[in-house]
Amino acid sequence: MKEGKFTKVFIHKALPYLELRHSNTGNHYKEHIHESFSIGINLKGESLYSNKQKKYDFKKGLIAVVNPNEIHSCNALKRENHEYYMLYLDKKWCFEIQKTISNHITSFIEYPNALIDDQNYYKDFLNLCKLLFSNSSIEEKENELIEFFTKLFEKNIPNSKEKIEDENFEKICKYLKENFKENISLEELAKKFSLNSFYIIKLFKANMNMTPHKYLLNIKINYSKELLKKGETIVNAALECGFVDQSHFHKNFLNIVATTPNQYRKNFI
Repeated sequence: MKEGKFTKVFIHKALPYLELRHSNTGNHYKEHIHESFSIGINLKGESLYSNKQKKYDFKKGLIAVVNPNEIHSCNALKRENHEYYMLYLDKKWCFEIQKTISNHITSFIEYPNALIDDQNYYKDFLNLCKLLFSNSSIEEKENELIEFFTKLFEKNIPNSKEKIEDENFEKICKYLKENFKENISLEELAKKFSLNSFYIIKLFKANMNMTPHKYLLNIKINYSKELLKKGETIVNAALECGFVDQSHFHKNFLNIVATTPNQYRKNFI
C-alpha cells in the first residue's frame, strides 16, 4: 500500500536563511535553478538526479548537493512516490560560515561534488533534519546547523589554524560562565558585545575549536556533574543548569560525559 503524499516545510524567523522541506511525493520537476545552496537526501524510493546535464542514480545513503544557480532536477523513477529531505540555505550565510574556516576566502566557494557518498555525513544530515522539525530550542538547532556545514565545507577549504588575539574572546567566555543558566543565543552575544555573530563563531573555532553554544553546553554539563556528586536529583540538576527539557539534558550529558546522568550519579551515592 502506498503511503499518502505529503509536504512539510520548516521555516523560523530566528533562522531566516533556511527552508527545510520534507516530502513524500511522485511529482516531477523540470530542470530549474535557484539562488540558494541546496542539499538533500532520499529516505525511501529512488530518483534520477540531474545536475549540469549529468545524470545520477539518487538513492538512500547518498547526499545531493546543488550550488547556487546550477541547473538541476530530481525526480522519482516511474512516477512512484519518494520520500526526501531538501534543505535550502542562503548563499550569504554559507559564505559567512566558509569565512570562519579560512581567512583567505573572498567569495562563496562552490561545493565540487554533485553527490556525497558517505554514511557518516548521511546520518548526520538526517539527524539535523529531524532536529530542525523537532521542538528542540532554536539555539540547539542553530548550533547543529553551524557544526554540520562547517564540517561539510572544511572538506574542501584549507583550514586557517591561526589563533585570533581579541580581548572580546575572554570577555565572552566570562559572560557565558557567569550566565550559564540562561539559554544565550548567538544573536544575543552579538548584540551584547557589538560584534558580528559569524566573527564570534570564528573566535571560538580559532581559540577553542568549538562553537559558543557548545562551550556553553560544556559549562552547563560540568556544573550539573558537581550537583549530581552532591546527591542532587537529576531533575533539579537539569533545571539548575537551565535545561527545561529532560531529554535535552540527558542527550547533552551523554555526549559530553559519555555516560548518562543516572549512571554518573550512582557513583557518588
